[in-house]
Amino acid sequence: MNAPALGTAAVQRFVGTLRTEATRRLRKTYLDEYVAWLAGQQQCGISQVTTEDLLDEENALTWLAAAQRGLTRRRPGLHGPTAPAAANSMAARTSSVNTFSRHYGRPLELQPPAPEFADRLSPTEAHRTLRLLAGHHPAGMLEATWERSVALIALAVCTGHGIGALHPMRLADLELERSLPRARVAGDWYPLDAVSRSALARWKETHKALTAGHLKVLKGGRVEELWVTTAPGRPRDGQPAPPAGLPAAVRTLEAAHRKLTALELGTPLLLEQFCGTEEESAG
Repeated sequence: MNAPALGTAAVQRFVGTLRTEATRRLRKTYLDEYVAWLAGQQQCGISQVTTEDLLDEENALTWLAAAQRGLTRRRPGLHGPTAPAAANSMAARTSSVNTFSRHYGRPLELQPPAPEFADRLSPTEAHRTLRLLAGHHPAGMLEATWERSVALIALAVCTGHGIGALHPMRLADLELERSLPRARVAGDWYPLDAVSRSALARWKETHKALTAGHLKVLKGGRVEELWVTTAPGRPRDGQPAPPAGLPAAVRTLEAAHRKLTALELGTPLLLEQFCGTEEESAG
């Protein structure tokens, strides 16, 4: 396969071959970072970075080393602007450049670091923490955002699923009025306890308020996605700011979750930490 001369065009063409929006977004984020880093190293515009530059193994390894040291970070991380990159983000970078190079017939096959997994709370810890978070709206956080974050945690606790499975949920995936309330995640139904049902019912009412009125005209009907934005967005490219109540991105949900856990628990927790471990053995 003949690769396009321009690296930006090569990235765009490669991303367009990927099946899911989440994968396209992830690959594009890290490959755009690679292009920008190479442009900085070569002291040229990004349009001058070639595909050959991107497929050069020494360039790729040097970029990964710089990223690992936190030198490509675009905004402060949880541990400051100069902290090393997380192993999981480095694995995603490596996977991105590997799949890109395979697509253009020049497989680099760079070795990614082993992924790191956060320690998960026990089921007892997860439920107790959920009750704590559900019962107190923290100052400094929009009430609707708090309600959405608590509902997301409730589903993680009850189903054991993380953001990848919970994000695509729709209103029809909740059946809260049954004698045994339940939620459908990734095709399977899970029972909900009283605290989780209450948190989800509260969020559904807020969802209804956020998506009423003007959004019916905008979208031609009820917003079916379970997770929606809780505040207007920012105006871009001369366009007016999008209203609240539009489908929320994974990144939006994750940022709100980090803020809630940091405010209430003193340290940010990952959503996956609420998914639970095997029940403690008796004894």
